[in-house]
Amino acid sequence: MLSKKIEAALNEQINHEMVAFYNYLAMEAWFEDANLSGFARWMRVQSAEELEHMRRIFEYINDRGGKVQLEQVGKPTASFKTPREVFSRAAELEQANTKSIHRCYALAVEERDYATQTALQWFINEQVEEEKITKEITALLERAGDEVGALLILNRQFGDRAGEEAKS
Repeated sequence: MLSKKIEAALNEQINHEMVAFYNYLAMEAWFEDANLSGFARWMRVQSAEELEHMRRIFEYINDRGGKVQLEQVGKPTASFKTPREVFSRAAELEQANTKSIHRCYALAVEERDYATQTALQWFINEQVEEEKITKEITALLERAGDEVGALLILNRQFGDRAGEEAKS
């Protein structure tokens, strides 16, 4: 059985995952509107991942006899000037998500909840990859600057990558 503190922290993490999901949907819409379908596809894969993360925590709470309590998700950021700005926001979302997961893990350590520590380890490892890729893409877009050709090449590459990940 989950303690009330851990249950509350995990419910808060569900909300963080939903905020990320909703923001990635808004980013997908922005890229579609900008006719950058490769980046839009990448964001679609990311939003699906966030939804899956939420589902894992949701099921974990239920499996441990806790009660899932969903909170309101606010309006996502949907106004951007450049693709780099979009990915910079994505990197911020991932960093905030990592901090929240670390808080959950620290609480599980404090309460000696070994099952929750084990469950959260998967998320900790996942966040290392999520932060890495969003920072790398932001850096690539920074280097591309205002070069339309470079932007279109990146758009195609990340669309192809998203398609491969969606299949696996």
